[in-house]
This record gives sequence, structure tokens and C-alpha cells, in this order.
Amino acid sequence: MGEARRVLVTRPEPGASHTARRLEEMGFAPVVLPLSETVPVVAEIAPGRYDAVAITSVNAIRHAEPGLIGSLIHLPAYAVGEKTANAARSAGFADVTAGRGDGEALALALSGALRHGAHVLYLAGRVRRPDFEAKAVAGGLEITVCETYDTADIDYRDLRGRLGDAQIDVALIYSVFAAKALIELAKRPEISDIWEKAWVLCLSPRILESLPERWQARALVSERPDEQALFKLLASL
Repeated sequence: MGEARRVLVTRPEPGASHTARRLEEMGFAPVVLPLSETVPVVAEIAPGRYDAVAITSVNAIRHAEPGLIGSLIHLPAYAVGEKTANAARSAGFADVTAGRGDGEALALALSGALRHGAHVLYLAGRVRRPDFEAKAVAGGLEITVCETYDTADIDYRDLRGRLGDAQIDVALIYSVFAAKALIELAKRPEISDIWEKAWVLCLSPRILESLPERWQARALVSERPDEQALFKLLASL
């Protein structure tokens, strides 16, 4: 049996360590290199009467103050997917609906479930895609955003020491933010010899489109925007 393939894990902690454990169970050698970190910000809820809460990231729950969440748990919560829905339930929300995994689908579900003009509080990060908000407003909902966290770069000074000397075989990319950070890191000469042959597995077509053309020849997109689909793609290589 040959050496285990080395897989670069770029998602933020604590998810990166969880992914690494799963990769080890699958027989891969994970290399953990989070390319961003999520940090809490001071969040305030704008005054008003709200009919529901929308959540498109586990981080929006994780970084919110307990008092803020406590003031909302009487409302129905609509989460982008099952993982986010479970986080909402753990935080105290009793009425939680899980979506299919993307923001536009969540907006459509909300528009179908709530009355026209319903006021929705959207727990979100400062760095986010506009899809959910645009689709929800187009569907007749009033959206107020409450930002509970931000996304920040991580500066790796000893990058070669972090990655080691062996070839990176595959990189898992979970966001456009991470893709852009990896593009910049790959320009550093100290890692060019261990990176140039790596496959890049993307969680969405939008991530692939953000890659340089020379990378796209060795890039693939998972069939769904979730990690299980990304692992399935990895196992097929």
C-alpha cells in the first residue's frame, strides 16, 4: 500500500479539525491550513416586530451573544441546511425549518411560508453573498440584517513549515474567500514545488469560476454544496 494522499483542508476552525478527523478515517493524510477565521462582532437587533429569523451559517449562531439569541427563540427559525438547523435548535430555537443547502432556496421557502411583507431578521456575517437577501426581497419579504461575525485572513509566516515537504495531492476549497487566499499563498516560491500538481475540489461552481484558468484544468465541483458531496468527489479521484 502506498503513502496516503495528502489533502489540504482550508476551512476555518473548528470545522477544519473535524474535517481532518474524517479524512483520516477515510485513509487520507490531512494537512490543516485554515485560510480564514471567523470572529465575533458586537451585534445589535434593530428595533421592530419580526415574524421569523433566517440563518445561513452555523457561525451566525456560534458567534451571537446568548442574550441576543434568547430574545429571538420565540420566533420560527429558517436555516439554510440541516447542520445550521441543528445549531439553531441547540441554541434554543424550538420551531426550526431546515432548507436544502443554499441561500436562494431558503429565500423561496420563506416566501412560500410567510405572508407577503413579513419582516425577517437575518443573522449573518459581514462577508456574505447577496443571493439570499436579493431573492427574499424579490419574494415580497422585508429583510433586516443582524451581523454577528466577520471573516478575517490568517497570516502564515512559516508556510513551508506548516505544509511540510511532501506533495499536496488535493486541496478542499469551501468558499471564494478561501480560494482567493489560496491563490495568493500559491504565489509564494517556498511552496511552488509541493503545490503545482494538486487537484482543487470546490464546494460550488462559483468557487471554481474564481480560480485562475491554469488551475481550472485540475479543478472539480461537488454535486451538492456540502462536505459529504465533497468527500464523495475526493474518493472518486
